[in-house]
Amino acid sequence: MYSIYHFTLPALMWAMVLWRAPSALGGTRASRFLWGFLAAVAVALTTRPPEVDQVIRTLTGSPDLSVLVKHLAVLASNYSVLEYVITVHGRGPQRARAAWLRLVAVVAAALALTVLFVFFFEHDPSAPPTRVTDAHLGDPAVRLYETIVYVYLGIATALSAKLFWSNRRSVPAGLLRAGVVCLAGGGATGFLYTLYRVVFLARQESRPELPGRGTPDAISEILPVISLLLVVVGVGLPPLRTLVRYVGDQYALWRLHPLWSDLLHAVPSVAFGPRMGRTRDLFVAGDRTLDVAHRAFEIRDACLVLRDRSEASGEGRPAQAAGGAAVADGVPTARAEAEWLLSVLREEPDARRAAAPPLADSRTPAEEVAWLLKVAAAYGQLPRGGAAETEQRPAGKGVR
Repeated sequence: MYSIYHFTLPALMWAMVLWRAPSALGGTRASRFLWGFLAAVAVALTTRPPEVDQVIRTLTGSPDLSVLVKHLAVLASNYSVLEYVITVHGRGPQRARAAWLRLVAVVAAALALTVLFVFFFEHDPSAPPTRVTDAHLGDPAVRLYETIVYVYLGIATALSAKLFWSNRRSVPAGLLRAGVVCLAGGGATGFLYTLYRVVFLARQESRPELPGRGTPDAISEILPVISLLLVVVGVGLPPLRTLVRYVGDQYALWRLHPLWSDLLHAVPSVAFGPRMGRTRDLFVAGDRTLDVAHRAFEIRDACLVLRDRSEASGEGRPAQAAGGAAVADGVPTARAEAEWLLSVLREEPDARRAAAPPLADSRTPAEEVAWLLKVAAAYGQLPRGGAAETEQRPAGKGVR
């Protein structure tokens, strides 16, 4: 047995089970079947380390019960993944009768495996647990037992690969689609493993008894690892996409906060969101995409109020008065808007105010956020000294 089976894979799968448990308990039918698949695979992997096998021997008195537990868990994982892909990607309305037939079929298969294992297998306390099947491949009971296991495994992996691959273009491009492709790859690798095991066991059955029969086969050990890792990556990528978006939104809020905070105190008439410090803002949980959009709109509303005030007081000047320094190629620069905001927010009576940049064309919310991030970056780089220092800097240079 390869060392990766001892602790790494079981620990990884149990971590996935615990991670997905909240969404499974309070989520959709598909989420529950996905969680059931992960839990069943975790149980199957946990039976493989010799330490666990020894615990099962001590508690039950059976020398090889871990083999039956592993195969029953594999059967449960096959059923769960089939129900998951049918629920998520099935065509047409789901019929209750078909669902019950699939459940009856898997229960019947589990009972058949249990009866064959308990009443028809030869159990040798001195032999490794896996030899209860590997050393008796010519036995009709073992042959039927293996057939049930690999028929279910082959159907589940083939359907999973087909349905995930055929529906990959129905999900948005990016990490979500990459996750679906990984799930399809995991199913395809599992089907390849099933075919290999069928051929391998058929060739083993045709050979005479050898002392070394029952020892692990390298390909039989590696293919399930690849399949499981692809499944883990496929399941983990969509939440990773959410995490990446959350981190990006938090970073945007961090960058916008100094400008937003100054405007909050300067233009209290604008309906700003909850007042909170920059550090405390980082510990707000949940989706923050709307928070970024709201903060951008709050900043833009405050800028419009300041512009109206400047025009009403006659202090606002057209940007072109500075010789076009506030614009570049006919487009107002973020630096120019930042300098104007700083000159307005300082409220120094003797300060010469920078020119108000011309209003830009309408932007989408994403474009507005991107623009204000540039303005906030330029605003943070401006010196907070006297007015003369600001006048010495050519307007509109720097961040765009």
